[in-house]
Amino acid sequence: MKLLVDTSFSLLFSLLLAQLPVLTSAAPHNHRRLPDLEKLTNQTRNLLRLTQDLLKDHVINTDIEHRLKSLPAMTNKASDLSSLKLKETLPQLLVDLQSFELHFEWLTRPTWKHVHAASFNLSKLRELTSHIKTFRAFLQRQVLKVDAQWLPSPTPSLPPLSGAWDMVQSSLEVLQQFRLFCDWASRALLTLKSKN
Repeated sequence: MKLLVDTSFSLLFSLLLAQLPVLTSAAPHNHRRLPDLEKLTNQTRNLLRLTQDLLKDHVINTDIEHRLKSLPAMTNKASDLSSLKLKETLPQLLVDLQSFELHFEWLTRPTWKHVHAASFNLSKLRELTSHIKTFRAFLQRQVLKVDAQWLPSPTPSLPPLSGAWDMVQSSLEVLQQFRLFCDWASRALLTLKSKN
């Protein structure tokens, strides 16, 4: 009888040991597949703060007519938040962010004469663009983590800026639209975080 109990215990112990690699590899693997939504949200809030600082310092502080058709359309509503899905939202945020990045790079290319005449804070704009690049790289890694489908990269057609006033208007429009994007993105990421 003692031999039977020892054999049963040994068999049970062997089965548990055999399952140990499966049990230990399953939890970290699932953890690795979840995106870091907290870090994404914090980076988005940081971009929003930098954008608001640039808008505060802007030469004009009013809404202007939307002339740039190349900017991402910000048509989201608060009611859209409840239907967001991780694998659809992250790639869309990435594409919109890439489009804004191209617009900000376009704004930093004009001649110094235009920049000086526009009283534009180019160093703050370059700081914002640098943060956008960092955020884009991190967002790309999160899209990979969730195995989401990649959307085509944007290729907006951006005309040369003809002078200081053109730059003032364009920069204000891009900043205002980017503020809306950052606000929406942070709300969307918080919603997705609460679902996962």
